[in-house]
Amino acid sequence: MKASKKILTVIIALILISSMSVGCSQSKTSNASETNNTGYPKKPIEMTVGFAAGGQADIVTRIVAEAASKYLPNKESIVVSNKTGASGSIQLAEVFQQKPDGYKLGSVTTGNLIIQPNMGNTPYKSNDFAPISLLNSAPNLLVVKSDAPWKTFDEWLDYVKKNPSKFTYGTAGTGDTKHVAMETLNVTYEVKTKHVGFDGSAESITALLGGHIMGAIVGVQEAKPHTDAGKMRVLANLGSSKTDVYKDAPFLKEKGYPGFDTWTGILAPKNTPKDIVQALDKAFEKALQQPEVLAQFKKIGTEPTYAGPEEFKKIIKASTKTSAEIMKKSGLSEKQ
Repeated sequence: MKASKKILTVIIALILISSMSVGCSQSKTSNASETNNTGYPKKPIEMTVGFAAGGQADIVTRIVAEAASKYLPNKESIVVSNKTGASGSIQLAEVFQQKPDGYKLGSVTTGNLIIQPNMGNTPYKSNDFAPISLLNSAPNLLVVKSDAPWKTFDEWLDYVKKNPSKFTYGTAGTGDTKHVAMETLNVTYEVKTKHVGFDGSAESITALLGGHIMGAIVGVQEAKPHTDAGKMRVLANLGSSKTDVYKDAPFLKEKGYPGFDTWTGILAPKNTPKDIVQALDKAFEKALQQPEVLAQFKKIGTEPTYAGPEEFKKIIKASTKTSAEIMKKSGLSEKQ
């Protein structure tokens, strides 16, 4: 793990050097003062997602960004693209170095904003940004293929206890929320499983359905299309709350497990002017109220969990503290 951490650090450092050589000839302070925010936005806004297309963060971000574009001043659009790698931290490291002018935003999750910094894998900390809006929050689930030999969580638990390190499971990446959720389950139930990290949940699901891994940790909206199609089975809810979509799934928090959710939010580089943040937040808040957005969210099995800049900031602070405590208890922060 030490070697992989060094490699990750070098990759991020190279990206930061490249970014700084192009965009850092002026200070962030001068960039912010030059904006004056009159007529913002005057051009399309770029937003990156740190995970592969088709995963929870990507789906939610694209749905909301499309709707929010209708409520931006000057009717400008939000263009979403994917920048994968290092459990989303490469994407967020780039956002960290951008001008605070409101034209470069990042879609973030608990994984790249909270957990990766707690592991010491990033050049940024969770409070190094300007929070804009929280979009949604959903429980993580332990899933297997529908033809897997385990029909229940107890059957699965009995298998992994008798077969240490035999069960392979996929997540959206090493150090992602889903990874931490499963490793905490291992500690809670005193079992051993083998982790396989991907560049997004969509890729881990493809690997699971292809028979390359035995299970996966995914979000509700990622699991639903496949459980509806009869290709996947939910063994347990690893979240902090129950979900109506999988109300019959064992809720492990009732049995002493901490509970992990994955939320998706939008942020900007630190020192982005408050009126720009407010304009963006207003657009996202309105988007989350639109019938077409609510319908799309319902279709994928989730609901909006809106929070504005100040409330989102508090959520980030609380999540950082809770994550650090749980990771220390499970030994994850020491492993990295």
